[in-house]
Amino acid sequence: MLFALMKLITWVLSPLALGLLLGGAGGYLGWRGHRRTGFGLVGLACVWLWVWSSPWFYFILGGNLERQYPSTAVDSLQQADAIVVLGGGLGSPTPLTFYPELYPGADRGWHAARCFRAGKAPVVVFSGTAEGPGMRQFLVDLGVPKEKIIIESESKNTYENGVFTREKLKELKAHSIILVTSAWHLRRAIMAFQGMGIKVIPAGCDYEALSILGGPQPPLVLRYLPTPDFLMRNSMVCKEYIGYWAYWIYYRATGKI
Repeated sequence: MLFALMKLITWVLSPLALGLLLGGAGGYLGWRGHRRTGFGLVGLACVWLWVWSSPWFYFILGGNLERQYPSTAVDSLQQADAIVVLGGGLGSPTPLTFYPELYPGADRGWHAARCFRAGKAPVVVFSGTAEGPGMRQFLVDLGVPKEKIIIESESKNTYENGVFTREKLKELKAHSIILVTSAWHLRRAIMAFQGMGIKVIPAGCDYEALSILGGPQPPLVLRYLPTPDFLMRNSMVCKEYIGYWAYWIYYRATGKI
């Protein structure tokens, strides 16, 4: 119930939803004769959506999350009892598709295989709903033996990743993990797993904002032009900030941090 409520709150607070609510309220007030207030809200909605659809805002928000866990060579990671990779960015095979479908977040599986092949832990535990078969096939293709892959497929969110993975780790008698997920997601994921009493060694990947900033730069004006792609990216980052503070409040209230 709590997490269903969180999903609703996250949607209401999303950039697109708030922009539509502001624009709708402005249109209604204008229609009811409150033109100054109505036009003001419509204008605010336009500015709001422009900001959240702009690359420069993504570089600030997303870059801030990613910089907290800089990209590092696998060789510099500490040894651990297991590598835990969180779901996201990969679709399992379907009756219409033979191989897994890879999306931007598929870096997670690639980085987990990289850590395993570097000898940083003896087993890879995947945590996430529906993506298990696809991730298993992807990891095997990347050189991880099938018998070294454990699938946890009950979790539907980051908190449940920690809850259900903890049970798998108990079976393995594993106390420390290399946690592999997108860099922008690491802060919340670390909190979730540490809240379960697990020692975490962060291993970030999927540096989307920093990859763009570190590459060839487009003309400056393009950083300020809104696009649907960056509205989606900023919405994802907004959700991450909301999720982090929701988890922080929960763990503070329960005395786990």
